[in-house]
Amino acid sequence: MPARPTPPVINTPEHHFGAMFLVIAARQPDDAALRAAANLIDSAATASWALRPDDLAPLTQQQYRQLLDYAAAPQVLDLALYLGGDRKQIRTLMDHIGREIAEMLIHHQPPHTQT
Repeated sequence: MPARPTPPVINTPEHHFGAMFLVIAARQPDDAALRAAANLIDSAATASWALRPDDLAPLTQQQYRQLLDYAAAPQVLDLALYLGGDRKQIRTLMDHIGREIAEMLIHHQPPHTQT
């Protein structure tokens, strides 16, 4: 009997635990759906990092992902699950990620752009 694959690790900042629990409880994804959503998030986050705004150009891919997780982990997971982890929907998730990051930048400008 083959070993059951482990669910993907989704890094969740502490302040998002409750919201992440609600997303998972509401969507009730099986392992395959959760894995597909995590893969879609990884792909969309990488593509979004490549197209990041100039203010975030100094960020490495890992730093950008940490910023995204800190700012919008539950919202991104919810949309990825809603999209069924379908890689054909990567642009939809990328656009959502871009909006989440832009919203965060409105409230928390990078130090070099403050006056």
